[in-house]
Amino acid sequence: MLNAPIFVSYRRADSAAETGRLHSSILRELGRDTVFMDTSSIEPGTEWSKELEEALQKAQIVIVVIGTEWIRISDEFGFRRIDQEDDWVRREIEFALREDKKLLPLLVRDAKMPPSNKLPTSISALTRRQAVDIRDAYWDHDIKLVLEQLRLVTDQNKKSKRSLTGKNLWGIYPTPDPEQPEPISNDKLQIALSSNLSKWEKVVSPLPEDPTKVRVEIFRQYNFKTFRHAIEFMNQVAPGCDIALHHPRWENVWQTVRVYLTTWDIGHQISDRDIQLAKYFDKAFSDFPGAKLDS
Repeated sequence: MLNAPIFVSYRRADSAAETGRLHSSILRELGRDTVFMDTSSIEPGTEWSKELEEALQKAQIVIVVIGTEWIRISDEFGFRRIDQEDDWVRREIEFALREDKKLLPLLVRDAKMPPSNKLPTSISALTRRQAVDIRDAYWDHDIKLVLEQLRLVTDQNKKSKRSLTGKNLWGIYPTPDPEQPEPISNDKLQIALSSNLSKWEKVVSPLPEDPTKVRVEIFRQYNFKTFRHAIEFMNQVAPGCDIALHHPRWENVWQTVRVYLTTWDIGHQISDRDIQLAKYFDKAFSDFPGAKLDS
């Protein structure tokens, strides 16, 4: 699997169990040839360092799994491994940064991203990459959005990059995904709104940046027990939006969060990305302690 687009970097003494679970999820959802992990991808008798270097060279994204002991793991003399030039985790990150690979830090077991001044200078830039928390209690929830982001990488590995019809003229929208989605038909949208997304509705309004155009969105209001619950919910789901590379237009008014979803790079129409993100919001809301579920 040296041509795998996904490379997993981790410390066995820190996060072997979580990394194994991640690896299994990727294999199940994306296929055998999509991910490289040392314990399962290197054949017995092969030159270990050479295999790792070749796999890193081929990878498009490097996942760095960081647990609570990731930065503290030491050798038999008490020196931190991350400070040693021959440490393979350090070398993997150095390579990814040097080659401008996409880096995705995954924080497990409530780990925090290490401060940049506690890392060797050669990998301190890791702290500027958007990290994603994979929470034990919400593993199935959080991992789905990680897998969606990885699916974009594997799709890009299979297809050539398509040109974009949408133009980010005002500079206020994020960089779009490599694969441009297709707008869903009004019939399919109505089916979704009458079944899985029954609390959402379709709204059409002028595009603020160009009032001669319209935007089509799906909208839902979420109600909470307190203002702080509303803000906490927004903070909880925001990392998932970053993972999915798809973001809402939303506002908070006291105990409510109003969410609008559309896909800007296909002319502010509805795509499957909006449907999936709406389902993600609904699931997060149904599990949220401060939600008013009867509203």
